[in-house]
Amino acid sequence: EQHLGDRVLLRGRGFGHAVGLCQEGAMAMAKAGRSYFVEVRSGWLAYLAGRHADSEKAYREAIAKNADSVEARLGLTLPLLAQKKWRELEKACREVLKKDAGNAVARARLAHAYYSLGNYPDAATQYRSLVKEYPGELDHQTGLGWALARMGRVAEGKKLFKQVLDVSPDNANAQAGMALKDAP
Repeated sequence: EQHLGDRVLLRGRGFGHAVGLCQEGAMAMAKAGRSYFVEVRSGWLAYLAGRHADSEKAYREAIAKNADSVEARLGLTLPLLAQKKWRELEKACREVLKKDAGNAVARARLAHAYYSLGNYPDAATQYRSLVKEYPGELDHQTGLGWALARMGRVAEGKKLFKQVLDVSPDNANAQAGMALKDAP
């Protein structure tokens, strides 16, 4: 730790330390009212530290302070994803997409939520659109492959898994997909 006037440089302390410092300062800021920036930054740092419930709370506070923020709404999707809160993730992604209809990150997370909820047709629709727009993104390719496979279209899914393995032979997701048994 090196002091430079009123500033402090932290070296090698990690995200947990940063979260601790945010919370230390948060007590003082709570009395004066925390700003949007403090909330959104706390949400990010708590997420990185694996404190997903704290991250979710901070992002929700940031949204309350700035209802127009796409940034905070998209940030909220991270702890929801990590906590496997699929319905809430779906809702949060839809809120992002109301404000930024083409947001590829929100669309990909929405596809993941659909898949995790067992809504494979809607997952496939989202992933197919993403694959069309971002054909080099391997996660979209494998996501579509898995959605198709879960809908009984294993051979179609395997074609996608094979394409992924052609460029990324160690892709575990595509390898697992190739191990699926073909539908009768």
